[in-house]
Amino acid sequence: MIAALAISALLGAAPTPQPRPGEPIVREVHENALVGEFIVPRDAVKQPAVIVLGGFEGGVPGDAFTFARQGYAAFAVAYFGAQPLPRAADQIPVESVSRAVDWLVANPEVDPARIGIVGISQGSALALLAAARDPRIKAVAVVAPTAYVWFSPAYDGQPDRSSWSQNAAGLTYIPPDRSQEAVLSKVYDAGGTYAFRDLYDASLAAARPALVAQATIPVERIRAPLLCVAGADDQEWNSAGSCATIAARRKSAHADAGDRVLIEPGVGHIPALSGRALGDVIPAGKIKMRMGGNVGANTQGQGGALGAIQTFFSKTL
Repeated sequence: MIAALAISALLGAAPTPQPRPGEPIVREVHENALVGEFIVPRDAVKQPAVIVLGGFEGGVPGDAFTFARQGYAAFAVAYFGAQPLPRAADQIPVESVSRAVDWLVANPEVDPARIGIVGISQGSALALLAAARDPRIKAVAVVAPTAYVWFSPAYDGQPDRSSWSQNAAGLTYIPPDRSQEAVLSKVYDAGGTYAFRDLYDASLAAARPALVAQATIPVERIRAPLLCVAGADDQEWNSAGSCATIAARRKSAHADAGDRVLIEPGVGHIPALSGRALGDVIPAGKIKMRMGGNVGANTQGQGGALGAIQTFFSKTL
């Protein structure tokens, strides 16, 4: 799929910052399909833990070090884009997060009663799906999220599939809108600029209401408080609208105690919590893609998101 070629080029996996003397310890984790970095404060005993899931760039996210510096045992988990994992978010097992929780629970440096999760961009869907099925996750923060299960951004020429699976079966998903895919194809051939929000908005609008209902993530099943952060000018997908959908669904089910929604005006898509913030238009392979906002607004938005998450976890973990 042409869309995935550009999306996968959104960001290179952010490198883990090099620790200074006295700073947290970084340990690589490669245990079968569990791949990541465990970053823990020195001499940690029974620390609260945070699982960090990155976005479309794949690989091990580089945002966990920030949480370790705040006193958390941070587990940056890859779910695609690192060996032996798939190349794309293609039918990724939701159970993979529960395996990460298992690993943390068995770790003597972690307090098993205080495990939270952060899902950024595409990782938000996995974080929400995992928290809906695993009550051991006690706090959930999502940044630039989606409220839906989407088509896989694979580019193998095969029929469309779900990004996520459970019990070895692909979850019901919203398929791509063919007319908007044709527009993207023309943009790609011309080397132009594209906002992937157009594809996601058109796909949501074209899907049957019954299908949308089945593909909406059941956030009301999450037994933990939830923080949702989005930029109002997100051009990757409508993350502010997804925060509204998530909040309404949880409120309707009376599951929103302790929840918070933060919509940042003028801010575009937030693909990471650390490193350099991106501007509105960035190179993505042959084309350029729109993120929304600008460097100044997105820098403030990135900092605002991180500050909100740190405050949220200090109250919930």
